[in-house]
Amino acid sequence: MASKDRGFPIRDLLIALLRDQNIHEGFWGLTVQFHAQGTSVSLAGKQGENLPGLAVAVSGVTLVAAQEGEAGAVDASLVNPTRQPRVRKEVKPKTLQ
Repeated sequence: MASKDRGFPIRDLLIALLRDQNIHEGFWGLTVQFHAQGTSVSLAGKQGENLPGLAVAVSGVTLVAAQEGEAGAVDASLVNPTRQPRVRKEVKPKTLQ
């Protein structure tokens, strides 16, 4: 069975969030929040032996305003431009001669 997983580069995730939040101006970056907790790690095949360890989880992401030229910053006006309303032209039916 084919995998249904979809991976996203950080830039694509940032663009998707800008579009989702209807942000059309400015330079934006993405920060990732982590939660870390010390733990004891059991070694495979060595019963009773534990090593100090660290468990790290991603707890969230935040869109942050950035400066032009800042590493990783995306210009919202380029990746999510404001859409101009379409002007609907009235079409006159052709007459048969």
